[in-house]
Amino acid sequence: MPTDLVAPYARAAVHAQGNGTPLRWKNVTNVTRTGPGRYTVILASHIDTTTAICQVTADRGANWNTEVYYSVDTTNNNHTVQVLTGTNGAATDNPFHLVVL
Repeated sequence: MPTDLVAPYARAAVHAQGNGTPLRWKNVTNVTRTGPGRYTVILASHIDTTTAICQVTADRGANWNTEVYYSVDTTNNNHTVQVLTGTNGAATDNPFHLVVL
């Protein structure tokens, strides 16, 4: 079970390992690795991604040349963020931080 994350100005946040295991979180209910470098982050039901700003960064344990992207699904589930990580243009598992403001 991940520990609580202290982030007073963030609506939600998570620090996840490359295998998708969350280490710390705030207002996140689940993180799932869905494939190489692909993660689904489920936010608490009161967090609406249509009114949020998301920022995702690679953790210091990530490979050099790591790329990190995110997308939100505003049509089906306003509480879901997809995180994609890769190295040198190829999808690879990397630890990341996601902050939802």
